[in-house]
Amino acid sequence: MARAPVSTRPLKHMAASRTYLAEIVGEEHLQGQRMHAGAILDLMDVVAGRAAATHTGGPVVTLSFDRVDLEHPIIHLDLVRLDAAVADVGRSSLVLGVAVTRQDPYTREFVPIQRSFVTMVAIDEQRRPDRNIAGLALESAAERAINAEARQQRELARQWVAMQEQARARGRLRLAEVEEPLNREKRDWLSPDETVVTVQRMFMPRHLNVLGTIFGGDILLWMDRVATYAARLFTRNRHTVPLAMNRILFEQPIYATDLVEMTARVVYVRRYTLEVEIDVTLHRGADVLPSHSGYFTVLNYDESGFKRPIITGLRMDEDDQEALMRYLLARERHAFWRAHRAEKAAAQA
Repeated sequence: MARAPVSTRPLKHMAASRTYLAEIVGEEHLQGQRMHAGAILDLMDVVAGRAAATHTGGPVVTLSFDRVDLEHPIIHLDLVRLDAAVADVGRSSLVLGVAVTRQDPYTREFVPIQRSFVTMVAIDEQRRPDRNIAGLALESAAERAINAEARQQRELARQWVAMQEQARARGRLRLAEVEEPLNREKRDWLSPDETVVTVQRMFMPRHLNVLGTIFGGDILLWMDRVATYAARLFTRNRHTVPLAMNRILFEQPIYATDLVEMTARVVYVRRYTLEVEIDVTLHRGADVLPSHSGYFTVLNYDESGFKRPIITGLRMDEDDQEALMRYLLARERHAFWRAHRAEKAAAQA
């Protein structure tokens, strides 16, 4: 039996890709107020891209953000630090670990805000996946632990997709089996169609990155803004802020000549939070192309910063099977991440 050829793929050390950004975020006139997550997603995309390009020696594009939870609020004029490094490498893809901290002005210590993973793809001069990038050398127990965490996150993403596909495979849905009692206890209701917010825009040359496409951070900022607006419209409350972003996918590059349409809709409501689904499509000549998608969990709170119950629910109709499916998928996403957090907390106890 012929022996498999030995791989001659070069390796680069994780330490070589390590980089960080530190910035005083937000606006002076909003000092003391909570910041929206879009600005942090923007910085995460920048620092992850720098770390990835350092490893590949060439251009990279963002493929996805997995679950991003902001465990503590970020306040306008906070000093925020983002540390990134390559955590795992495939043939052309890279998984970047990004840790976000903020400096507490009272203790002067940096407090963890969140840690998540961003997937990027190396591309060649023809903008095709570059399958000749270096592999990853792991030198220490700490680096092996980061690599293991990245691979666990990839497995978790696979399980998440399987869970969603299993839910989609169900036959005709019955309202009584899908809708949670919490939704029926609300005081006011909107139909799913009444929650839809649609916006269109064209980006300017100032939004272009080095590849001549719209910078991913600008798209993330826009998604965050529209998700927040949809939540405010639904709750009739201007005090809402995204707490978590789930499975933000980048399917198409966006050019300055594209007309970009974004649709947001409320798909799931809990006691204090709701989920907004975002879909982005591109009008490119005669073509209409799906571009970006994601899910934003938004917190409803009052003027004092305390959680405020959401009094509006979704008016569900068994004949609207599409809306019922969106609700079911969101309910399963909520249960999935809740179970994952419980398992993680138990493992750390």
